[in-house]
Amino acid sequence: MTRDKMIKRGLLIKRAMAFITKINPVKPKLVGQERFVDTVQGKIRVLEYGFDRQCIEPLYADMHGGGFILLSADIDEPMNLYLREKTKVKIISIDYPKAPERPYPIAVEAVYDVIKHYADNAAAYKIDASRIGIGGHSAGANLAAVTCLRAKEKGDLSFKLQLLDYPPLDLYTDPFDKPTPKKAIPPKMAEAFNACYVEREDASSPYASPVFASSEQLSQMPPALLIVAGRDSLHDEGVRYGGMLKDAGASVELHDFPNAKHGFTMNKKAPDTAKALEIMADFINKNI
Repeated sequence: MTRDKMIKRGLLIKRAMAFITKINPVKPKLVGQERFVDTVQGKIRVLEYGFDRQCIEPLYADMHGGGFILLSADIDEPMNLYLREKTKVKIISIDYPKAPERPYPIAVEAVYDVIKHYADNAAAYKIDASRIGIGGHSAGANLAAVTCLRAKEKGDLSFKLQLLDYPPLDLYTDPFDKPTPKKAIPPKMAEAFNACYVEREDASSPYASPVFASSEQLSQMPPALLIVAGRDSLHDEGVRYGGMLKDAGASVELHDFPNAKHGFTMNKKAPDTAKALEIMADFINKNI
């Protein structure tokens, strides 16, 4: 199938999600305070948590999932409220630009600029710019890993931790060549997500697929938490990347939930969710 046809499939998925949301609107009042940050990619919406506190605290930057094409920062609010309660950090949740209308590397650049804005204006936001963590879920975890790589290359940001929750780290390998456990993301859907986000010739860049990073690029990476799900087609690349980071000298915590499926930490009823959230909070407290 051509990339154009896969993008059309991705757009159908996107429109179907928009239709479902329209006929079944769920719009709880957001707790997070909305801000729009100027970046090289235009104004980017951010939800802030804990910024009403006047004491100086570390910053944790979060990116939501959705295959690079779906959803918004709003969906991470329950998790961010939990992390805010269990840790002493201010949190931003970044509503990065979505493909296919705004493909790679637009989201990568926007995320970097947003975090750089907060670091550069640390005094105004009452955050400690020397204590910044980053993390995300699914596609957002890819962006978190990529941002750590870019920060090392550029040298104008540093992170105390990276939290990678069931991350897609290899957008180059055909999803049909990856594991397909029961209830995993269907390969047709995964290839549509990938095609919408990145062109084939760019997919093997470490800034799209971190598993292609060299040992030199991975040296001096911040401590990493990887949460992987056994019933997820992305399981093996998460384990692989954890090993790559460890071989390059990084501190790595890998937590494998063999009976969990992709996205389980967003489901309060999933049996492993509470444990995974506790692991996230402990990891933040330990490293930031």
